[in-house]
Amino acid sequence: MQKGCPKCGRMIDKNVTTCPYCNYNFKEIDNFFKRVNDEKFLENQKYAGFTKRLVAGLFDCFIILIFTYFILIAINQYLTPITLDNIYMGIYIFLPLYIIYNSIFERTSWRGSLGKYILSIEVTDEYENPVTLPKALFRNITKIFNIITLGLGFLLSAIPPKKQALNDKISKTFVINKLTMTKDDKLLYASPINRLLAFIIDVLIISLICYGLLAITDIAITQEFPKQTIDMINSAKYIICLVIILFYFPFSESRSGATIGKSLMHIKLTKQDGNVAGFITVFARELISFLDIITLGFLLPFATTKRQTLKDILTRTVVINR
Repeated sequence: MQKGCPKCGRMIDKNVTTCPYCNYNFKEIDNFFKRVNDEKFLENQKYAGFTKRLVAGLFDCFIILIFTYFILIAINQYLTPITLDNIYMGIYIFLPLYIIYNSIFERTSWRGSLGKYILSIEVTDEYENPVTLPKALFRNITKIFNIITLGLGFLLSAIPPKKQALNDKISKTFVINKLTMTKDDKLLYASPINRLLAFIIDVLIISLICYGLLAITDIAITQEFPKQTIDMINSAKYIICLVIILFYFPFSESRSGATIGKSLMHIKLTKQDGNVAGFITVFARELISFLDIITLGFLLPFATTKRQTLKDILTRTVVINR
């Protein structure tokens, strides 16, 4: 097979790197097409994908739901049993809060809500400038079209190249990945599946230890013991179980970075620079674990670059492959 020389036009063998007639170096045109392909790749990567936007949106919805719940309690002290009136009132409170919350944050230097900030994505206009408050309000109000199209309007954000949802197309806005200048990252971040499996293993180990402790004390206690002693032993065994639950992760992870579950999955917890995190950091991470549940922060590893949950982001820790 032959190819044409772009300089002299003669046909030559495709494997030749320098034209024998005019000495044209084919590396020039190869580099040109490589740059074109790189630009197309970067253009495709610039716009935030469907998964990132979905996780950010769910995170924000949970935050707004929490505020809505407390406002409902302030308005109506008794929310049970749940009635249609309570549901309608919750919707009437949630929708304005959602629009105001997103619009205000999109106008700030964050260029997006808290969920978007955590996932390093931002809202811009067609010139990649921050959106004005009226434009942000218009963008969030037109999300109603994403709902009345049964979610199809939002699913448009999965379609390249610009990945705009229906409300983005209407308001002429874009959601893009933040440009960050960082050093080459040599850490290999653990997959969410490995993290989940390690956590399940650790929970099973903690459960077995606590169950064994409770079973042994129940067998050891006899009716011959004074009631005061029995009560003291029963209190002590539950305190010990609580200590095991609270300190199992901090004790292991502050020493080597890995619990038994993490060791089996060949992953470990570290600071962002790759060093083992201190006990206070790991213990604080343990105490705020509930935030991952109430905000769906445990889904963030599927969308964030460093595969961090919310508690990882707040304590500046990562889970990496060993």
